[in-house]
Amino acid sequence: MVQDRPPRDQRGISENDSFLYIAQHLRRKGVHVPEIYAYEKHRGWFIMEDLGDRHLQTEVMRVRRDQQRVKELYRKVIDDLIIIQVEGRKGFDPFKTHNPPYDQGFMLAWESEYFHFAFLVGYLGLCIPDEELSGELEELAHKAAQAQGGYFLYRDFQSRNIIIRDTGLGFLDFQGARLGPLQYDLASLLLDPYVELEEEVQEELMAYYLQRIQELLPLDPKGFREIYPLVAIHRNMQILGAFAFLIQARGKEFYRRYIPPALRSLRTLLRDGRFDAYRRLRKVVFEDIKGI
Repeated sequence: MVQDRPPRDQRGISENDSFLYIAQHLRRKGVHVPEIYAYEKHRGWFIMEDLGDRHLQTEVMRVRRDQQRVKELYRKVIDDLIIIQVEGRKGFDPFKTHNPPYDQGFMLAWESEYFHFAFLVGYLGLCIPDEELSGELEELAHKAAQAQGGYFLYRDFQSRNIIIRDTGLGFLDFQGARLGPLQYDLASLLLDPYVELEEEVQEELMAYYLQRIQELLPLDPKGFREIYPLVAIHRNMQILGAFAFLIQARGKEFYRRYIPPALRSLRTLLRDGRFDAYRRLRKVVFEDIKGI
């Protein structure tokens, strides 16, 4: 990998620093991320293990008609996710990364406002002044920020970053990790537009997750489920903002085909009665967006 102009924070810590530190941290926890054989951070050179190209997405598409096989694959992923979340937080030092904390301000800047300006305005060309949505988006972020944090948050835990191997699972693209709520990475996995799991399968896998994680944590399943849609909506908005940016600014047409399933997921979440009060956001998503 060559990353010779990595983003840096105000302290000078770069994405390369984050990548190296998080890779070493996760490997110490027994998580199979690529082993780094040699590197020169200042040049952005990394020589590392190749985990292959058998993505979870590819495997799910191959066996899609066998729903039991699909659920079996995801149960294995969830088992590893729980280890990453619970064990990964132990000894993790967020100050060794360039990633800002996952808080209300971050949710607004890089998820809901990203959705507003990159997707709604930049990609779709809708004319939606900031003041029309800002109040509702701020309230959503405030409520989502009440989720208990402090767990290892991978932040892009989806099927194209999970590799199926004969010896187990491998994980890629983890350099954006930080501490945050448990719900986020589960939402990333279950709402993944690359796969678009059926709602019934999502619910079954959610139940499995809650069963397994309670073996390690004193977790309130009802409280987890109550805040899950708030966190999931932010993840969904982040996906749409990111896809729009990658298409518009980077010319990556690959992502265009995944905008419809990502939008379907957002609409499904917003149909929940608890979001009835967010009239402007719902109007934008259900009425103003045409043809998707």
